[in-house]
Amino acid sequence: MSRRSRIYRGEVVHERLSPRRHAFRYPVTFFGFDLAELPHLNEQASVFGYNEACPLRLNDCDYLYGESKPILEQLDTLLPPQEAGQHTLLISSPRYFGYAFNPVNFHLRMEGERLVCVVAEVNNTFGDRHVYPLTDLEEIGQQTWTAHCPKDFHVSPFNDREGSYQFTFRVEAEEVFLGVDLYKEGACVMKTWIQGQARPLTNQNIFSYAWLHPFDTALNSMPRILWQAAVLYYKKRMEVVPRPLPNSAGTLIDRDAPKGRPRIV
Repeated sequence: MSRRSRIYRGEVVHERLSPRRHAFRYPVTFFGFDLAELPHLNEQASVFGYNEACPLRLNDCDYLYGESKPILEQLDTLLPPQEAGQHTLLISSPRYFGYAFNPVNFHLRMEGERLVCVVAEVNNTFGDRHVYPLTDLEEIGQQTWTAHCPKDFHVSPFNDREGSYQFTFRVEAEEVFLGVDLYKEGACVMKTWIQGQARPLTNQNIFSYAWLHPFDTALNSMPRILWQAAVLYYKKRMEVVPRPLPNSAGTLIDRDAPKGRPRIV
């Protein structure tokens, strides 16, 4: 049986261009999960659990609407239903010993080697979650696509909610590049991307690329975010933008709202 779920070793990069220049890059280990393979992950790597306790665990309720429904079913309200011959690859990190924080997850709908559509799922440190369904992709090069959409979700305390995003996706058999650039008034003010080389999802590769590099996994995402925020505030003297109340139908989880299920309109 062919397996599409992989482990990736690469780097994550943030480059702030305005109003203060600031950049950083870190080595990172992340994963690509074929959603159809989730019930069988334990067959590939025994340290994995799907909705069950294991050192590495992936829960349906950690994504999208936060429901216990399979992620693929949750996606059906955001994208056209997955057709025969298509598969969906979730770029994310699982829970490590019960903990994970993913600033962004990408749900990539593929048909063969062609990227059909994407849901970019953004989590901020305030406890909110927002999705950008991207169905109008433009192929700009070999295995490379781009998409654009307005920004309507508060992420960084050093950016307001104004501007627009340009997404870049390069999805190859052995490598992925996922970029998100923020534009304001026609100028790029921030560039971010994650890229990595694929390896088979096995216990040995998890040991080599995750257990031996614990600070390059989701275990260290929040400490890195807090450290960079401290640098921006205390050293770069960046102004803090208070969290506005979410006002978009794309915000699936509002920390202050009663539990419910907003829908994309």
